[in-house]
Amino acid sequence: MRVTVVRHAAPHVSDDVPPHAWPLSAAGRAAARGLRLPDGAHAVASDERKAVETLSLALGGADVPTDPRFGEVRRPPEPVSTEFREARRAWVEGASDARHDGWESAADAARRFDDTVREHAGGGDLVVATHGMVLTAWLVATGHVAPGPPAGAFWLGLRLPDVVTVDLGG
Repeated sequence: MRVTVVRHAAPHVSDDVPPHAWPLSAAGRAAARGLRLPDGAHAVASDERKAVETLSLALGGADVPTDPRFGEVRRPPEPVSTEFREARRAWVEGASDARHDGWESAADAARRFDDTVREHAGGGDLVVATHGMVLTAWLVATGHVAPGPPAGAFWLGLRLPDVVTVDLGG
């Protein structure tokens, strides 16, 4: 089973709109249209608007099914600030602290994501549009990215959008 995971393209960030409803920016839309994804794979997106738009545009404007279990790490709302990146990096590195009170654990996020991958793939190839932290947690849990600082470096290196392909075997 091959899983192609798409990290969503760049959203139009606004303090007036909750993150799950952020549309793609103009640059994000252009980048999403330029993605090349495998033909014939089952495609599904997180239910967050930026993920749905990314996958739809990558597939030529197709309607795509959604599954909220492909959503980002569950956590309380956080303000758009300069500190958010360091808190997220600490989480993906497994260095949770008081900043992460109320956040879903990396193990729980990875398990949720993996269960959903296997359910949707049904043994076939799958394309998933999702988010960076949950993607990183899943890759660490499945042994495709080393834990700790390498996970943080991987997460920091993800682009908007980015594509990661993983072979999970049969």
